[in-house]
Formats: sequence, C-alpha cells, structure tokens
Amino acid sequence: MKLDTEFDVDEEFGTLIATLRGWLSPEEVGLVERAFVFARQRHGDQKRASGAPYMLHPVKAALVLAGYRLDAETYAACLLHDVLEDTQTTGKELEDGFGSKVASLVEGVTKLHGLNYLSREENNLENVRKILLAMAADLRVVLIKLADRLHNMRTLQYLSEDKQQRIAQETMEIYVPLAHRLGIYELKWEMEDLAFRYLNPDEYRRLAGLVAAKRAEREAFVKETIGQIDHFLEEKDIHAQVSGRPKNLYSIYRKMVQQGKTFDEIYDLIAVRILVNTIPECYLVLGYVHEAFTVVPGRVKDYIALPKPNGYQSLHTTVMGSNGEPLEIQIRTKRMHEVDEMGVAAHWKYKEGKAADLVDSERFAWLRQMVDWQRDVRSSGEFVERVKVDVFSDEVLVFTPKGDVINLPVGSTPVDFAYHVHTDVGNNLVGAKVNDRIVPIDTELVTGDRVQIITSRNSGGPKSDWLQFVKAASTKGHIRAYLRKKELEHSTPEKLDVEEHPRTVATRPSLSGRRTAADSGFRIVVRGDATLPIIMATCCSPSYPDEILGYVTRGRGVTIHRVDCANIPSLAMEPERLVDAHWEMIPRKVRERTIVIETMNVPGVLYQVSEEFAQRDINIKYMKNAEHLSMFRKKGEAPRTQIKIVAEFADEAVYRQTMEALRELTSVISVNQQ
Repeated sequence: MKLDTEFDVDEEFGTLIATLRGWLSPEEVGLVERAFVFARQRHGDQKRASGAPYMLHPVKAALVLAGYRLDAETYAACLLHDVLEDTQTTGKELEDGFGSKVASLVEGVTKLHGLNYLSREENNLENVRKILLAMAADLRVVLIKLADRLHNMRTLQYLSEDKQQRIAQETMEIYVPLAHRLGIYELKWEMEDLAFRYLNPDEYRRLAGLVAAKRAEREAFVKETIGQIDHFLEEKDIHAQVSGRPKNLYSIYRKMVQQGKTFDEIYDLIAVRILVNTIPECYLVLGYVHEAFTVVPGRVKDYIALPKPNGYQSLHTTVMGSNGEPLEIQIRTKRMHEVDEMGVAAHWKYKEGKAADLVDSERFAWLRQMVDWQRDVRSSGEFVERVKVDVFSDEVLVFTPKGDVINLPVGSTPVDFAYHVHTDVGNNLVGAKVNDRIVPIDTELVTGDRVQIITSRNSGGPKSDWLQFVKAASTKGHIRAYLRKKELEHSTPEKLDVEEHPRTVATRPSLSGRRTAADSGFRIVVRGDATLPIIMATCCSPSYPDEILGYVTRGRGVTIHRVDCANIPSLAMEPERLVDAHWEMIPRKVRERTIVIETMNVPGVLYQVSEEFAQRDINIKYMKNAEHLSMFRKKGEAPRTQIKIVAEFADEAVYRQTMEALRELTSVISVNQQ
C-alpha cells in the first residue's frame, strides 16, 4: 500500500478534475478549482500526522465522492471542509467567494467536527443527534463527512493506538450503519473492514490469511459458474452482465460469530451477480437459474417487490454450486444495481441534485421521522435509543389490511405495529389479528405477516408491562409519554385547606406482594388525621397509578382501595368514612454511579446493556467502549470488550436491580461499580 507521503497533491487533484469533467460544465469545474486554490492557500504548510501536506486529505476525500457523480458545490465544499476549523477563514469569506450553498455545506460539516459516540463525557450523546439531524437539513453534509471519515480510516496507522481504537469504534458504531442506511455499500464495506482491522487485529489477520489461502480455488469455482450462467443465458437470448463479488472480511467474521461457525463452515464467501435490462427479465432469469442449479429451500428473497428500507432492490437465491457448496446469486436490473451500489448518491444524480426532493421522498421518511423525534424526546440518550433500534437495526416487512408495507425492527409485536400506524391506534389497542387469526399482543411478527389492530375508546390506554415486550424504541417512547401524562394527572394535588385537612402520607409496604407506592416513586396523600396509619387493601391491591379512595376503619387507620374495587359499594353505605386520596411524587436525590461491564464482543451487546437502563428510565450520562480485551480470552472464545457507563440513580433498589439484570445477560462476563 502506498504511503501517505508518497502521494503528490497536484497529481491527485489533477485526477479529480479529469474525473469531474465527465459530467460537470466548465463553469462548475472552475468552482472546484477555485476552492482548491483557496483551501491550499489557507492551509499553507499544515501537515497531517503522516507528514504529508494537509491539503492531501480534502483532495482524497473529494476523490472518494468522485465515484458518485455529485454536483460541483459538494466537491467545492469537500475541498474546503476544514478551513473554518483549522484556519482563520470566516463563513462570510466562503459565502462571498463561493456562494451561500457552499458556505452552508462547509459550516454543516464543521459543526460535526469531533463527533464522538462512545468516547468523551463532555460530548455525551448529543453528537449523535447532530449528525443525524444534519442529514435532514442537507444530505450532502453527511456524504462529505463519510468521505472525510473513510480517508481518515485509510490513514489511521499514523495515529496513536488510543486514537486508533477510539476512531475505529466511532466508525463501526456510527458511520458504518449510517452508510448502510444510505445504501452506500462500497464505502460501508471498506470502513467496516478498516475498523475491524484495528478493533480486533488478531482476528482480522487470521481471517485475512484464511481467505487468501482459498482465493485461487474460489476464483476458479466462480469463473466456472459465471461461464455456465453466461452459456444458458445466451441460449435463452438474454443479454446480461455476470460477475462475482467477494464478501468483505467483517461480514464473514460477523456471520461466524452470529451463527457460531468456523471459517470452513462459511460457504458463501462470494456472490454471483446478474445484471439485466428490465424487471420482467429479472424474474425470467431467476427461473432459468433454478432450472440450471439445485435450489436451497427457503433462501429465495424478493427485494424487488419488497425493497429494503434504504431502497435496495434485487432478487436473491441460493443454489448448490458444482463444488457441492451453497452459492448466492443476485439478480437485478442495471438501474437497480447503480442505485444499490451508490445509494443516496444515485438518487442525487437522477434527481439532478435537488436535496429537498430527496429528503421529501418516501425513501428517506426515516429522516423526517428523526426530526419529529428530536422535538419529542426528553434526552439525547432517549433519542439515540430510538435511532439505534428503529433506524439502524434489521427490519421485518409486514402488511396493513389494505396491503401497505410497514417496516419494523426485527422482534416487533402488534403493539409496535399499532404505534407505527398512529399513536392513537396504539393507545386504544385492545387486541390484534395476524393473518386473520387473533393472537396475543406480544406475538413476534415476521416478514410477510398481515396485521390488523382491534381498538376501543374504552381500552384504558397502554399498560406499563407492555414495555417489557415491545421492540421499537419509538413505541416505548409513546408508551412512556402516555404513562407520564397519566402520572401527572394522578399526582396533581387537589386544592385543599391544609389547616383544615392535614395530610397523612403512606410509604408503608403492601402486604399484597405488588409494587408499593414507595417503590414506584410515589406516595399516597389522604385527607384526615395525620396520625392515622395507612394500609393498602388486600381485596384490590392498589398500586400506582390506580385511581384510589380511602376508608377510615375502626381502630386500624385508613385502608386504600382502588375506586373500581368490588367492595366500594358496601363501604359507601358509610359515606362519612370515605376520604379522598391521591398519589404524590416522592422527591428523590439523584446519585451518579460508574459501572464497568466486561462482555463478549458480539453484535447487539451494546443495545442489550443500554436497554436495561432504558427499561428503568435511568439516564445514561456517559457510555464508552473502554478497550478491547482480545488478548485475555481463551482459545476459541469470542473477543471481549469493556463498557464503562456513568448513570444517574434516584433509588438504591433500582441500582441493585439494574446490576443484577446486567449480570444475567448472556453476553456479560462481569459487572462492577468503579
């Protein structure tokens, strides 16, 4: 690999301009050239960590974007993207010299400078909100940021080991799923492999060696298969382009970890791709492939009829190759292929660079959803929780009764479906049908299910125990919002004459075994004698946020009943003994705790850990993957990682429950307070 210092800035910029002339006008090329001259003059003698001229970095980032045929403003902004941060240049100078759009793009990228996800406490989780909302303002800002990150990953060897780990972790946690969601797969795969190389160097080298050892054998097999496909397509008079694409290293590693397989048990290291001209030809070719090869049952996927949320379209099938091993074959049109490879950038090209059209399109409805979310959520942590689960997770595709397709996170239930349709549908849910059969509302949905929600205005609203089985973070947000609203309604004290009606407060444990008032963070306030003890009635076992009523007993104090208790009518025979009662929030002192968790470094472990905090409404102030512990693991054991969390606890019991719940997670090795 060529060293950073071996590149010549002028030669690299010449390559960029020669490429851009393929679609930009002379005036547009002139804008890019002026941006280069300006940026070079402002950066002056600045150097990269490698010792190369700093100007090499923005040129290399622009070359990353050159493959996506974007507009001149994007390339100009990419060349200028560090001048506001690293030089004395002002936004006014950029606007005067290059126009408001270029200046706005540069300012947008500058605001994302130093983005951290799991590293610095002072940045907390607010930075994730910044990058995701920047996308909604102008997608080009994030395209430049992705190109900037890719070149930084390519030159990571010049930084300290601590910075390598931090930047690689950020890349894997934010930029890789972001590129995936935008459908920019080539960029995603390269960033993924580069991050893998630094986060788990031993596994990376071992896997790279295993792949290289079988390369010649694999290439011969693919060449034979391509020849076979070319031959029968020619006989059918179908003009197609057939090629093979090797799977990237990290995708192989992830499959090994997720499926518990060794390298020798992973067969689909290369996929064969068939590109045709029309959609009907896609299905025609699928039939011919199934005639020529033995099909692996249950492995046909139609992403043309049901595109992935990021717009990906293709037919996938797995067949048995001539070597007796499974082989994945992908069939799509050339237009689909361009969109699949270039993602959002391909849509930019076909939309003639109109950012508003892109953000308004159905393909990017999730961007608009994030803008709505950030207005509603109470903290950056809650926002990030929603984004991680609802935007960056795998999805199932289910149908409404009218045949509309709904995308939901894997593991979603009818409750998630209901809230996705509309908040009121979720709040009034009383039952659900899946494929015309009544099912429990915690049933896990699978792709292809047809879901119908049964609602009633007398449903009583969502229940707190729904939080234990719903999947989508947005669903949990809606449920918590409803419950918080009900809490406020119940905990607002009536206007009483305090001297005439002194208050008696109950925090005594319940005999019913249910969650007590004190456990819930609320206490009971009744009218009457402040010296009277308060007892929770065992006949109806009231618990927060039930509507309640007090009954003054003879000699035992005040018993608290639910207002819908079956005994209320008989108690009402003595109305003078009934007293008003309501719930009041108990003020609590918040205490910060630092928790260190050692886990197996497997996909989803961060979500599992953070979910234990989210379920208990615990605010995470800081979360970091402290270090990778690959050198301490036993032979054959999955890599380890250490997660450091600073969280706010208002209750000692909740703290203990959280620690116990974390220790019960299958991927967790140890949990300790620091």
